[in-house]
Amino acid sequence: MGILSGPVSYLRFVVPSPADGFENAFCEALAQHAFHEIDPASDVERAAGWVQFEDAFASEWDPQTLLHASGHLLLRLRVDTLKVPAGTLKAYTAREARDRCRELQRDKLAKREMDVLKLEVKQRLRKRSLPKMALLEVVWNLGTGELRLLSTSKAAATLFTDVFEKTFGLQIRPVGLLTVLWLRGMSEPEIDGLSALEPERLHLLAR
Repeated sequence: MGILSGPVSYLRFVVPSPADGFENAFCEALAQHAFHEIDPASDVERAAGWVQFEDAFASEWDPQTLLHASGHLLLRLRVDTLKVPAGTLKAYTAREARDRCRELQRDKLAKREMDVLKLEVKQRLRKRSLPKMALLEVVWNLGTGELRLLSTSKAAATLFTDVFEKTFGLQIRPVGLLTVLWLRGMSEPEIDGLSALEPERLHLLAR
């Protein structure tokens, strides 16, 4: 667990604070968007969903223990990818095609036959492969509304934002300079007024 093991890099977001008594609703929302493993017999290449922070294979939550002792909500988004590399698929398909041509005593297979063969080989390879697992850790300070995603990947941030907003029905926004000012107590009119300021041109006068 990155957050518990030492220094980490992260992206910051802000989100509206939930209403009191949110624990039951949050547990239900997490369960509805929990992680489900990829069926190798399907054509699904990526699956994403919530798992327990302490166990990447558990997806049940208890309202009584939902919050960490620190008062933060610790979340984990599991992302599995099951994809046969293009080069591997090409090599195995070529070998199967040669064997099939020998059996049929033909020089080559028709395009339709090759398409069917390629699909069969892909399905067999998927059943022999393990998905690549990634775990995105999230720390949510419910008091300040600050979210920290323990990743600096743009793709991870995009996926996390999409799943988070669908799960909790709350819109999040990345923390930039203006957001920091808002978090530190500056009012919206004061922040808006910054755009009307004219920059000063500063330079050293030649002697």
